[in-house]
Amino acid sequence: MSNERTCIQCKKKLPENTDNFHRSKDGFHARCKVCRRKHERERREKRRNHKLTEIEKGAIDLFVTSARIGGANIPHSSELLEVMMEYFGGVRGFANAYMKQFYDAPTGGAFRTKMLDTVVRLVSANTAMGGAKKPLTLWSEDELEEELQQRLMEAAFTINATDVRKLPALAKGIPGPGGVPQVSADDTAKQRTDGVPADKPQD
Repeated sequence: MSNERTCIQCKKKLPENTDNFHRSKDGFHARCKVCRRKHERERREKRRNHKLTEIEKGAIDLFVTSARIGGANIPHSSELLEVMMEYFGGVRGFANAYMKQFYDAPTGGAFRTKMLDTVVRLVSANTAMGGAKKPLTLWSEDELEEELQQRLMEAAFTINATDVRKLPALAKGIPGPGGVPQVSADDTAKQRTDGVPADKPQD
């Protein structure tokens, strides 16, 4: 018959074997397997909460030290967002505070669902406004030329231009639609003066 061991946490007497206790250097742990798993889970939760509390405390300390009076009397959304991000210690600081609130909320609760929905809507809005594009510093020459050409086309339609090839070039070496070179600013000026298209001979 195997020896029995009393768990120091649940106080149950269980057979001292690997079915009920984890092995240790001296034989078996003082807690049974069930209590030991619960104890480790509580320790991890405590460490996590401590880190999240430190994040929130840092954000509050930063707010107190950087709080000041000033700014526009009628705030613009960009100014308000900039100041708020500054108080949170930048975008990463705001993300840290946001995630703390997320982890503080009950798992599977409505609050977490709303927070996730907010992030999804923010990403969708950012993508719709072109925020998902890579930074201009990483664009290739071809991508920059293509983007500029597209902007020129949009400008032509905006002013109801009948022939977008007659738009003055905004940058040298950028071809017009279909690879047709655009006329220069001098040709455009001549067209306005003479009343005759620059690429059409006068009678």
